[in-house]
Amino acid sequence: MGAFGSAFDVVVVGALALSWVLLVIHLFFSDNESTLKKLLDWVRDQQQPALAGILLFAMAYPMGSVVSRIAQDFFDDDDLHFHAFHHLFRVGVTESGIRTDVFCTTFKPEPSDPRSSDTPAEKTDSLGTAASKPDSKPKDALAKKGEKFRSTDPNCTYTGRWYMQTFDPNTNQHISAVWIKDQQDRAGDVFHVHEATVLLKGTDATEKIRQFHDQIIVLRGAAFNGMLAFSLCVFWWTSSFRSVWRWSVLSVHLVLGVIATYNHFNDHIHDPPYMEFTFFVLVAAGICLLWQRRPRKEEAHGELPHRNGIGEIRFVYLILSAFLAISAFLGWWATQVLYDQQIIYSYKALTEVPSEAVKPIPK
Repeated sequence: MGAFGSAFDVVVVGALALSWVLLVIHLFFSDNESTLKKLLDWVRDQQQPALAGILLFAMAYPMGSVVSRIAQDFFDDDDLHFHAFHHLFRVGVTESGIRTDVFCTTFKPEPSDPRSSDTPAEKTDSLGTAASKPDSKPKDALAKKGEKFRSTDPNCTYTGRWYMQTFDPNTNQHISAVWIKDQQDRAGDVFHVHEATVLLKGTDATEKIRQFHDQIIVLRGAAFNGMLAFSLCVFWWTSSFRSVWRWSVLSVHLVLGVIATYNHFNDHIHDPPYMEFTFFVLVAAGICLLWQRRPRKEEAHGELPHRNGIGEIRFVYLILSAFLAISAFLGWWATQVLYDQQIIYSYKALTEVPSEAVKPIPK
């Protein structure tokens, strides 16, 4: 059942990818309005629902596998950052960023909490990373990472932030993308040990957590598919105008791709450039569409007529695609927070030792 559930999540993501795949076919591989209709009619005329289901699964599973992997990297990529006016601007909502923020704020001591003045070893215990045996080297190393994470940013000042000063005069701390990445790596190392400990308890004991994990896969893939469909719809919509707006959206994608590529090859060239690849493919698609529907000298000013059988897209469809993409993104964000919290609290419940043993009731 576990393998079937994992495959089902991937198939759902692949089926959602058909929205922008059909849109690509309509925009770039149709000579007239009836091409896509002929393709659908051919599938209907075969009168083989079983065969059609097998073919759909055969296409959806590999497509979903690819999209799921790219979406995971896309929403956990910290390459979109730049320095300007003594501030660091970055995307605060990534998988690592959410995990770090949840991990930090969950174990942040209250100002009146007496544990805030505990020894470093006791602080490590509150993070759930302390070793039960003093001579346990792997746990000692993990505890040191937890203590380092806690001491570097005790008030959770820089977690989940979209912009911040590159120098904090209160702590004399220089903030950079590398510094934030190190914090996220420390939180990730501790969190993955927590996650493995909880998930090893078995399927029945972690059913709710696994449901959150499955929802993350589907919602993250849906958000990525929605982003692609929305970008194609924006290119389609802006191609009907003669103004500079035809290239404005394309320029945004190009600038984001250049920034991500520059940071990627500076910071971690060994990782696959999934985000950069996605941006540049969208830029190439936008250039092809805008060039295909470019204005001609003999045409009057204003909106372009229907050309190449593509027609015009209604603005309400653009709003609908944006709404669906944003809704899926917000759903993934909320589910990722819930998943991280469940892992942390479950680990604490598994590892904390009761302060007093339960005494039998005297007869």
